[in-house]
Amino acid sequence: MAERVKITLRYIQILDNLEPFYKERGEFRFTARVTADGKAHESKFPKEGYYEISDHPAWNKLNLDRTLYDGPVDNHLVVELMGEELDFMTANDQLDTYKREFRGSPSEWIGEYGPGEFDVDIDPDDPENMSNWRVSYVIESA
Repeated sequence: MAERVKITLRYIQILDNLEPFYKERGEFRFTARVTADGKAHESKFPKEGYYEISDHPAWNKLNLDRTLYDGPVDNHLVVELMGEELDFMTANDQLDTYKREFRGSPSEWIGEYGPGEFDVDIDPDDPENMSNWRVSYVIESA
């Protein structure tokens, strides 16, 4: 029997803006794909334009609190996030692709997924801690 879950993307943190050292900010667009029991739900954000984000630790976190999915799921869920830094003279730079797969009872998936809030708490093997960005989201019963 399907359970209803809500997935909310809390923030994205840029570790490398993929720009030359003299350029403080990169121009980023993101795509989220949530696949619940074989049905993909995709969203792009922002809808138009881009986010200007620095990789400087004081200005590199983009708080979003954006709903990625709110609906039923039986026993299989995949959360994917893709990002790209826009280059106007050359091909866009792709951020590492984030993908996490959940199987079993949706009630077991309830919780927060993301790196620690402080660098000392971040596990380098944490899937939400990629080489050039970090993501944080929450799965809750809906």
